[in-house]
Amino acid sequence: MKFTFRGMAVAAGLLGSAAFVLSQTPQLPQLSNDEVLLRAMRDEMARMPQLARVGGKDAPYFLSYTVSDADAFNVSSVLGATVSANRNKYRSPAVEVRVGSYESDNTGHVQSGAYSGSRIDGPWPLDSNYQGLRDSFWLATDIGFKAGLESISRKRASQNNAAADPNPLPNFARIQKPEVSIPKLSFRKIDEAKWEQRANKLSAIYKRYPEVLSSGVDSQAMTGITTMLTSEGTMVRYEDGVAWVTSKGESQAADGMLVHDALSVQALDVDSFTTDEDLARQVTEVAENVRALAKAPAGEAYTGPVLFEPKAAAQLLAQMLGDNLRVPRRPLTNPGQAANVAPSELETRLNARVLPDFFDVYDDPTQKTYNGKPLVGFYEYDLEGVRPKRVSILEKGVLKNFLTTRTPVKGFPESNGHARLPGNYGGRSAAIGNLFIQARESMPLANLKRQLISMTTTLDKPYGLLVKKLDFPYGGSVPELQALAQANAQGGGGTRAVSPPLLVYRVYPDGREELVRGLRFHALTARALRDVIAASQETAVFEYVNTTTLMALLGSGGYLAPTSVISPGLLFEEIELEVPREQLSKPPTVPPPPMQP
Repeated sequence: MKFTFRGMAVAAGLLGSAAFVLSQTPQLPQLSNDEVLLRAMRDEMARMPQLARVGGKDAPYFLSYTVSDADAFNVSSVLGATVSANRNKYRSPAVEVRVGSYESDNTGHVQSGAYSGSRIDGPWPLDSNYQGLRDSFWLATDIGFKAGLESISRKRASQNNAAADPNPLPNFARIQKPEVSIPKLSFRKIDEAKWEQRANKLSAIYKRYPEVLSSGVDSQAMTGITTMLTSEGTMVRYEDGVAWVTSKGESQAADGMLVHDALSVQALDVDSFTTDEDLARQVTEVAENVRALAKAPAGEAYTGPVLFEPKAAAQLLAQMLGDNLRVPRRPLTNPGQAANVAPSELETRLNARVLPDFFDVYDDPTQKTYNGKPLVGFYEYDLEGVRPKRVSILEKGVLKNFLTTRTPVKGFPESNGHARLPGNYGGRSAAIGNLFIQARESMPLANLKRQLISMTTTLDKPYGLLVKKLDFPYGGSVPELQALAQANAQGGGGTRAVSPPLLVYRVYPDGREELVRGLRFHALTARALRDVIAASQETAVFEYVNTTTLMALLGSGGYLAPTSVISPGLLFEEIELEVPREQLSKPPTVPPPPMQP
């Protein structure tokens, strides 16, 4: 699998006034002789006044250069054998040119960024070749400027055909003080033999499980450095790597239903990765779960109380809460033209209750550890070169804040440093970093299970449901994911489908637990969070790599934002689950070959 690291394809914010003068070109601090990249950035940026003469009233008011470099090793293994291994060096540049002004520029239109003219693109040099870098920045700036002029022209045409907005928002937020931090960094060493041996040992675990029909392990070690320079004066450099191991096992039940389990383990650098023993334990759990799911009975439609263990609760809240904390700004369109914008389910709920009043929620990307464990949601700067802030999101269950970027939205004119993913129409998309869910009233998880049993008995139900793990990040196939999204839309679910439970158990009155398979949530929206009635004292740290794909689909997505969610277990008064209606697959024509030790 090919991935890009979390800083790649970055694009930065916006700049100064419409009157762009040469004196605004950032003055670099004292540099060593090998700072060729920054010198090339600065020297090419200094030529912006030449574009101002061409652009007239649409002169560039902001320019940003970002270059992300990475040294990466990827290896895939199946049943103890390497199936692919490659070492690559990446240089991912991003050049952003904004024309017009902070108040109205070339972004925020349904066709922002589109360019109809010819273009000259050349490969970017991987080494410190000053002339090659200058040439590359020049060509990219030329294209960005021409695209900006086209975009602002289209935008004005659309504005002439639309009713005037009495309270227009600026297109870009100003910054109070540009960040300046240019530390001397070097790439961490990647031991290819170690990573390949690790993948082979982990994938060989599945040889002990003949019931697992398909399996594999993918490993990625990437060490990266991102450098950003903007015409506002932002100059930052920071480490930007990730180490990542994913594994998936699949099988088929007797009735033809496909079952699977998967894991995703990540760290911000190759030196802080978990131990091989811990990885082996987690891969073994995946294999055990797949074997158990293949033998488990199919679930039945259910409506009633549901208990989520801490890890499952964190997986649920990452989607139902975390994915709804960004409020997308709707672009300007022509009459009758639709824009593809997935609204937040919470954008109309500001100052309204989202969770019970004994919950507080905040996001803090500045926190490096939790209970001594490194958190992957930590980052120094977002994609716009802004330092992240701790944001109090829910206070006593009431929604108080959203995560924001430099693209203003109603009620939130400034960035709080959460531009972590690419967005549409010339902007960036906000995303959580380290999301903390705290309950001021809680009880032991064992007591929550007893309360679940008591509730189901009172309701005269034969059992309650206990969820121990969700399929998030999603480990199924793309067709399965599409079927889930379609069922969610038809069933009246939220704007974003929630991943189904993987490990869901019937809990009988005597406390016995029985694993069942094949259930998914029906019409689940963020409003269900108000039905939480209790939380556990125990908490779990759930971590994943947030991508631009639905349900953070494993193996896809080119932008990576490592994320941590810390949550207690949650008991819901009522949740509805249903049985999928898709046609079941036929079993293999010939049984699999016997496993060799």
